[in-house]
Amino acid sequence: MNSREKFLNTMLMDTGSENRINIPKVEFGFWVGTLRRWASQGLDLPLSIPDTISDVDVIHANKVINKNNNIEKSIDLSSFFNLDDYLTKFPTDYSPMFDKKIINKDDEYIFYKDEYGVLNKNDLNVSSPPLEIDHPVKDWNSWNEYKQYYLSGSIKKRLPLNWGELVLSLKDRDFPIRLGGLPAGFLGFPRQIMGLTNYMIMLHDDPKLIHDICDTFLNFIIEYYGVICTDVKVDCLLIWEDMAGKTGSMISPAHFREFLSPRYKSIVNFACEMGIDIVLTDSDGFVEDIIPLIIETGVTGMYPFERAAGNDLLKIRENFPAFQILGGFDKRVLFKDSNYKRIDEELGITKKLLEKGRFIPHVDHHVSQDCTLENFLYYRERLNEIIDSN
Repeated sequence: MNSREKFLNTMLMDTGSENRINIPKVEFGFWVGTLRRWASQGLDLPLSIPDTISDVDVIHANKVINKNNNIEKSIDLSSFFNLDDYLTKFPTDYSPMFDKKIINKDDEYIFYKDEYGVLNKNDLNVSSPPLEIDHPVKDWNSWNEYKQYYLSGSIKKRLPLNWGELVLSLKDRDFPIRLGGLPAGFLGFPRQIMGLTNYMIMLHDDPKLIHDICDTFLNFIIEYYGVICTDVKVDCLLIWEDMAGKTGSMISPAHFREFLSPRYKSIVNFACEMGIDIVLTDSDGFVEDIIPLIIETGVTGMYPFERAAGNDLLKIRENFPAFQILGGFDKRVLFKDSNYKRIDEELGITKKLLEKGRFIPHVDHHVSQDCTLENFLYYRERLNEIIDSN
């Protein structure tokens, strides 16, 4: 089986079947800083990483659709680590497509507005995620000005160049494609343009504003996805939220059902119309309490299930046997102070989950700089052996 077939068969398998499933060997991604550190520890990468790429950029172990993305095409990690191709993100642009502007720059910091109009602060080397200083949407007046960029008619300019050629090249592909990513969600998008604090305040003070933002964005992405899915057979839709922290969801069940559930159901209905059977959510943090809410909407699975937040994957699988689980391997057992015994114990959990089905194992987020090369290579070799013997 190729990578696409493995992904689809694993995600859609009959949980009561005893037939053997070929599980894909994949990773969520690697921070560039991790690969640079591993190079200093003896990793002989097939290509060097340009100095212009920040440590906080990510290299994914999958195929590349957008040929303009120099980070992605710099290193082929799939073959290097003996991996299958993971879900490849279809190139999309959810921003109002503003030009990035440097507002101020001194000896230590750079202040700039990004493509969403968010004012950010970072060090000159952009060596960490930026500090968001100000956001473009604060109230109805600023939203009414901003929303014009999401009305019907802006889709064509967002499509990749050479559309016909790209569509043809993807027709008989051997890797899975997903639509969706940061900030394509109904907590993710308003937070992106308003900031978390103002978003939370407006949930209470002006819920009609949040509803209008969510409805506008829903209509926009359904139109956007409809154009893409008419020509390209997409394997998965992703709703990106990052809606939880270490102690649980950022919003209450009541807020979830009011602001997120109706839009999730619309996305699921759209997926059904387009023949897409897999709809995932992406959230860090402790997500056990929100899984039942997500399942109510028809969404079929989730990743990456961070273990440090307390997620118990065996418990989740027992409670939700058909829910698709991706990720969930505790990255902390790959840190410097760990050992092979702890890695094997964690792999024991992975093995039990593989026996239950609808599970694709990988590190529970991007592989961080805390993970040593020695521990990662041991984990990856052992996991590949477990998958081959499953």
